[in-house]
Amino acid sequence: MGLSIGGIASGMDTDSIISQLQALQKKPILQLQQKEADYQVKISAYSTLRTSLATLQSAAKKLSSLSNITSYSATSSNTSLLTASAESTATSGSYSIKVNNLAATQKLTSDTNPDPLIDGGFDPDEFIGKGTIHLALGSSDAVDIAVSETSTISDVAKAINAADAGVYASVISDGNSSFLTLTGKQTGEDNVISLTVTEDGTSLGDLVNKDMTGLSRLYAGNLKETQVAANSDIAVDGVTNIIRETNTIDDVISGVTLSLKSDGSSATVSVERSDDLFTTQMNAFLDAYNGLIDSLKKLQSYDSVTKTAGTLLGDATTRQIDSKVRSLISNSVSGLSAGVNRLTDFGVSTDADGKLSLDSTVFKAKLADNFENVSTFFTKTDVGFAARMVDSMDTMLDTYDGALAVRTKGIQKSIDTIDDRITTLNDRMSSSETRLRAQFSALEVTLAKYQGLSSSLTASLAQIQNGWGTNS
Repeated sequence: MGLSIGGIASGMDTDSIISQLQALQKKPILQLQQKEADYQVKISAYSTLRTSLATLQSAAKKLSSLSNITSYSATSSNTSLLTASAESTATSGSYSIKVNNLAATQKLTSDTNPDPLIDGGFDPDEFIGKGTIHLALGSSDAVDIAVSETSTISDVAKAINAADAGVYASVISDGNSSFLTLTGKQTGEDNVISLTVTEDGTSLGDLVNKDMTGLSRLYAGNLKETQVAANSDIAVDGVTNIIRETNTIDDVISGVTLSLKSDGSSATVSVERSDDLFTTQMNAFLDAYNGLIDSLKKLQSYDSVTKTAGTLLGDATTRQIDSKVRSLISNSVSGLSAGVNRLTDFGVSTDADGKLSLDSTVFKAKLADNFENVSTFFTKTDVGFAARMVDSMDTMLDTYDGALAVRTKGIQKSIDTIDDRITTLNDRMSSSETRLRAQFSALEVTLAKYQGLSSSLTASLAQIQNGWGTNS
C-alpha cells in the first residue's frame, strides 16, 4: 500500500472511498471463490463414493475366489497323540493315523569325568580354558566361537547362543557343579551336533584337543548324549514307513497339517468342509453393498422441509453408477440352472431402501445341498456374480478413464481455471488500489496548492480593501 494523505486538503475519507471501490471489485472474486468451494465439495463427495465402491470391490474379490470362501476343519480323536488343521485345498474324509515315533533333536551334556560315580561337572567360577569352539548342526558350516582365558561355563553358553550356530546352550546346576547342555534347534536324525575345539597354541587335529583337560573337555566325544536325533515315523490308512524330519507334517494328506505330540498309539483325523468362512465373506459383501447404497442415497438426497439437496443430486455420473450397481445385483449368471443362478436364490432379499440382507438358514441349506453350484455362481471365471462385480468396479474406479476419474478431472480443471481467474482479478485489484491512491494523493496535492493560492489571494484582496478604506 502506498503513502496515504487521507483527505488532508479535501477533507474526504479517501481510505473509505478506496475500500468501497475495492469491495465492489472484489465481488466477482467472492463469487468465484464460492463456486470453487462448491466444486471442492463435489470432489469430496466423489471421493466418498470412490471409497464405498472400493470397499465393495474388495469384498467382491474375496467372494470371487474359491480359496477365499472354502474352508475345512480337521479334528483328531486323540489330541494328546496329534492335532490337525486343514486348508482350503483339503477334501472331506476320515484318516486313520498311527504314530510310531516322534522326531527329536539331539541333546548333549558335559561330564568331565568318565567315571559315573564321580561328579564330573564344572565349578561355576572355573575358567574353562582359552581357545576356539567349532560348532555346527547337521550339514551346516561350522561356526567359530572364541573362548577367552577367563571364560566360565556360563560365558561359553552365552557365546554359543549368540553365535546362532543352530544349537541352544544352557547351564544346569545340581547344587554343587554346573553342566553345559546342548540341544539342536532342528529335529531329524541328520541334524547331529558337531563340536570340536582348538585350544590356544594347538592345532585342530592334535590329540590334545580331544583330551579331558582345558577347553577339550567340551569336545563332542567327551559329552554325554542324553537324547538321540531322530525322524518321525507314521502310518496313514495302512501306508507305513512315512518318515519325516519333523513332527509337523503337511505333505502326506492333501491340505492337512498334522502336529505330532506323542507316539505309540493311533488316532482318527476327520476332515470336514466348514461354511463359516463363506457366510462371513457373504455378510461382508452385503455390508459393503449396503454402505454404498447409504452413500448414494445421502449424496443424491433432497429434504423438502429444509429444501437441502445432497451434493450429487441430479449428477449424471452418480445416477449411472447407482443404476449399474443395482443391475449387477439383480442379473443372473449364465450356465447355471434356475434356482442357483440369481443372488436371491441364496436367501438374499432387498428392502424398500434397496439394501440387502441374508437369511443365513436358507444360505447354509443351499451350501449343504449344492455347494458346487453355489460357489460357481460367485466364482465362475468372467461371468460369475462376484467376478463380474469386480470387473465393473475396475471400470468405475479406473484412475485414467473411469467415470469418477473423468468427472473429477473435469471439475479439477474448472477449479484450476477459477484459481487463475482469481489470481488475475487479485492482481488487477492490487494495481487498481495503487492507481487510486496515487490519483487521490495527486488530487490532495493539487487541492492543497489551490487552497494555498486561494488563501494568498484572499489575503491580498483584504489588504487592498483595507488600503482603499484608509485612503477614503
